[in-house]
Amino acid sequence: MVLLNDAGRQDKEVGYKIAGSLDVQAVWGIDSDFLLKFTLNSPKLLARGKLVTADYLPIKSIWDSYYKTEFYAHWKNGIITNAYLNPDEVTDVLNYKKSLISLFQLQIIDGEHNETDVSGNCDVLYDSISMQIIRKIKTKCKHPDTKDSSEGVTSRRLTRYTLSEKLDAIDEVHAEELHTAGYQELNAAIKARAWMRLRRDGVPRTTATKYPDFETALAELPSNLKPVELPMLMTEDVLDNELSLEEAINDVVLDDEEEEAGGGGGGGGRARTAQAGLRALRALRNATQDHIAAILRAQTDARSLTAVCRVLGSAGSAHTHAGVSRELALSERDAPPPATHYLHALALAHAPDESVVLDLVRLGTEARCGAVREAALLAAAASAARLANHAPHLSHTLRDALSKHLARCLDDECRALVARALGNLQRADTAELLLEQAERGGAAALHALQALQALPHEAIGPARQRRLAALAASMRPLEVRAAALDLFLVRAAPLPPPLVLARLSHELHVHAPAELRRLFWQRAHQLAEEHKPLADVLAMLAPEQRGWNALAISGTSSALVRPLGMFGVGGGRLESLQLTPGGVLRRGTVRLNVDGTPAPLLAIELWTRGLESLTGGAKSSEGGAEGGAEDEEEDMSGGLALTVGGARLPSVTLFDGQAQLLGHVWAGTGSTPTPALRALQPLGTRSAALPLLAAGTLHLHCHSAVALALDAQAQVSLWSRTALSELELRVGAASEARASLHLAGGTLRAHAQHAAEPRLRVAAHLDFYDRMALCVKVSTEDHVRRSNTTLHSELGSTQRKVRRERLLEVPQPGRTLALGPLNDAACNTLIA
Repeated sequence: MVLLNDAGRQDKEVGYKIAGSLDVQAVWGIDSDFLLKFTLNSPKLLARGKLVTADYLPIKSIWDSYYKTEFYAHWKNGIITNAYLNPDEVTDVLNYKKSLISLFQLQIIDGEHNETDVSGNCDVLYDSISMQIIRKIKTKCKHPDTKDSSEGVTSRRLTRYTLSEKLDAIDEVHAEELHTAGYQELNAAIKARAWMRLRRDGVPRTTATKYPDFETALAELPSNLKPVELPMLMTEDVLDNELSLEEAINDVVLDDEEEEAGGGGGGGGRARTAQAGLRALRALRNATQDHIAAILRAQTDARSLTAVCRVLGSAGSAHTHAGVSRELALSERDAPPPATHYLHALALAHAPDESVVLDLVRLGTEARCGAVREAALLAAAASAARLANHAPHLSHTLRDALSKHLARCLDDECRALVARALGNLQRADTAELLLEQAERGGAAALHALQALQALPHEAIGPARQRRLAALAASMRPLEVRAAALDLFLVRAAPLPPPLVLARLSHELHVHAPAELRRLFWQRAHQLAEEHKPLADVLAMLAPEQRGWNALAISGTSSALVRPLGMFGVGGGRLESLQLTPGGVLRRGTVRLNVDGTPAPLLAIELWTRGLESLTGGAKSSEGGAEGGAEDEEEDMSGGLALTVGGARLPSVTLFDGQAQLLGHVWAGTGSTPTPALRALQPLGTRSAALPLLAAGTLHLHCHSAVALALDAQAQVSLWSRTALSELELRVGAASEARASLHLAGGTLRAHAQHAAEPRLRVAAHLDFYDRMALCVKVSTEDHVRRSNTTLHSELGSTQRKVRRERLLEVPQPGRTLALGPLNDAACNTLIA
């Protein structure tokens, strides 16, 4: 019996049975060496109708023409050494006979063995439950003809043998396989189950002809039987060929047009967008360079071209990159703006081709357009990091290239770019280089610290933790000290160095500004809840450093961690670090972590300089430049940096100078929701081809992606001295699992989908009329997580069709995050 079903259900499946009788006789044998003759009699295909209560009934099929067939196997010491079958028979029939032969592969010695049967080469464990029952468990099966990995597929293969009372025969054989793939936590998973049962009927059979020796027995075999390998004959999947690339690309363009019709802001970030992207990515697997070039030329406007470039970049294939490079002239000075969107999307590709990464390295140094060079270098590093396990040489190549690039840098802007690229590369052996840049100071120091944050945990050991603590206690710009402090606490929390932490706490208590002390204690207390060693060290600090008077620190800077509940494809957590001396944002970072993603799904960094004079606050040495005088004023500037899926994207300058800022204020720039990010983030693609007992090749495909849309707006009134900024993050999450089993007697298919559209809103109200007051509200909206599983079967000569569907909706309530009593009091005053 073979069944496909939703992993969460025990009924309403689709499948079939094959029933018949099997005669097994030894035509030659000596000791533990036998030639076995198998006779398969009257096999019939059984299926049931659309009613779930219907019985399995015989239907006309290709099995009717195999009413009696013979085949042989050489059994020696419990191992099938050769199978003798008719290679001209239908593949399904051959695989079924191989499954039957495999059931007779049985070793009587308990323990671990290695065997090859219909499933391929497997590790096998034999366990005698009793004198009559032997259990055989197969694990780590690898078929010689499969290329796809079985990662993400849970498999169980079990066979139970029941011996007769006299222990001289096998009374019953029961073999079962269960394979599960997909996203069970999202109710979008599929299971395939197959089992075979042989039971001795006790009816006397005609004794087979006995041969004097093995060679004579082989010579008497029918001429149409040939020795064949026991592993199953694998077949190709046909699902991907059914998808039209033009249709998939048109869906992407239409979805983008609908967003434009809605006014830009407020659009995007829908599950439909992610689903359209997944379909396009599947269709692009077999696309040629000329096909890609034709699709690009078919776009009639810049918006549709940009939408297509986002999807093409997410594919990361060699043919796609060659087509885009030719049509958009990536190396030329006049490369169009969609070229950078393509490179941004390429930085998020799940598994880019190695040749594409190498070409990105070339573009990072040779492209004539500065924006293309920056985007290509960041994309190359992010792509090499994603391929680190499969192609480690690419990561080595990028590390060496970036090290040489850094040595040639003549200004801080160049060094900052290399630091961001090293952060995307995520190599532990670049930690020393980045830490030296942070200690060197200048504009690249903060970028180097951000890159260190992306490195593996083992990259920052005790020695480097001491250097980070010294940097946090030094006379550097406040934002650099805050970044070093946060990084030190996060990396030292699992096993904190007591003396270093005590010395740092003392330095901050005596010399550091209040805003830095606030960040230290808030972050330390958060981490202490997760790491008991840190809590123990904090308890050992001097009383004057941890007393209530030391912890009741004035200021507006904050470090917060808040759970968001289920957010798209997993549980979400929001981490916020806001450095706001005098109530003026100097640097703020917000990271959205979602379970099931290897890096933060989205990180937003906003920074400003020189806004104290605009809000009426006095210039403080806390935010001053390194080594500068207290009355030295900074030029007004501000910028935004986004990191999606661990890949840092090029920064955006919002304003540079007071005149430009005031121009934005008077013109009302961004006073309505303005798109800041549109991205498609593939979260994973897994494919597997498994031999399924008594059936054929089971093809499994799992894909997931999120469509991100970030809108922002800001309103500033210099007359009433108030400001309002709002940010909305819309996430369209889509996950799907597909399974197919194509047989000569029919087809079984299953398709499970999950979709969700969570929303996150952040609103900040600032009043600087009399004294500084800031209210921040963070909330998520109510949304529904929808799962849909569809099962299809087409069996028999008449292709009898059965379709079953399961719909599931799980309401996900929204929530407003608590940000502390002081913030609540400010909100009650400002919004009331």
